[in-house]
Amino acid sequence: MPITFEVSSVKATPVRDYHQPQEKVTYQKIRSSLDASPVKPIALGKNSFVMSAAIAYSSHHNWVIKPDDVWLAICTQFSNYVNGRSEELRDKFVDFEGKKQLIVYGGGTLMTADYASLSLDMTTQIAKNIKDPSVREWIMPDFTTTTETDRMIGAVVLMAAMKNYFDYMFSLCCNLPNVTLLGEVEDWVSIRERANRLLEFDTKENCMKKWSKLLFPVLDKFVESIKGNPDKEWWNRVAHHCGGGSGPSYLSGWITSFCVFSDKGHWVGDQKSVNIWGETTTMEWPIIDQDVIPRGYVSVPIVVDDNGTIYDTEMFAGHMSTELLEDGKTLKPRADWALFVAKKI
Repeated sequence: MPITFEVSSVKATPVRDYHQPQEKVTYQKIRSSLDASPVKPIALGKNSFVMSAAIAYSSHHNWVIKPDDVWLAICTQFSNYVNGRSEELRDKFVDFEGKKQLIVYGGGTLMTADYASLSLDMTTQIAKNIKDPSVREWIMPDFTTTTETDRMIGAVVLMAAMKNYFDYMFSLCCNLPNVTLLGEVEDWVSIRERANRLLEFDTKENCMKKWSKLLFPVLDKFVESIKGNPDKEWWNRVAHHCGGGSGPSYLSGWITSFCVFSDKGHWVGDQKSVNIWGETTTMEWPIIDQDVIPRGYVSVPIVVDDNGTIYDTEMFAGHMSTELLEDGKTLKPRADWALFVAKKI
């Protein structure tokens, strides 16, 4: 259990504001455990463990530490030691020359990724590629006071100790955790069979023929999935975002098979390459500018005769909203309708 004990008869004094000279900033902060801190941290130089002890002693402040603080201080020094003589210690840790790249995969983006999980996964990869996997468990903190942040820091310390033997990559990719197909097998087979009639309405532009080459394979995958044989890799190719920043943002992936006609009915399904920041990106499916994704609903003018009073109305119907299910983690597109009065005649 925690213990507090008196070290001297000196009375503790309030901590004043400490202002350390700021180092030149060479990085832009993306995320930090400090972001969620309920209290404002105090900057005490390059080593808060050492400097908090020194200042507490010299200025008559109390000092609180936990096992993780001490072990982290030891492991940080050990990391410096290893990096200072990495070639001399190479045979202790690895059986190869040079550096090996380790990659772990996760979801999200640069701003939203779970870096704690990615860092812990990386330590597992390190353990698989060093001579003595127990080094991972030895360095990783595992005390009664250890938090998720402590474990992440321990993971980064291990990564730093091994950085002259490995290059690290966090590969972020978006994924669908789960997909639910409602209905029965015959429903999805019916969609596939109905789609065949699209070809009956082709013109000299051959738009229906071109669309069928994109759409039919997607519908076939739906049928396979409802029959219990989902292609997980294919499902996670549903959407691909590219571009952004000061330029346009584009959407590709097989979902764009449902975006091949503009709101005016023009065919827009041919573009599969786009130049982004001087580099050409080529995709298997159409690339659509997200600003001009065709609307998922239709509208039709209807005159309503209300017992002799005439109204000029517009009926809208289709995919106009999305439902967030009760688990707070699942999205379901909604098909709705709405009737609007344009003006009274």
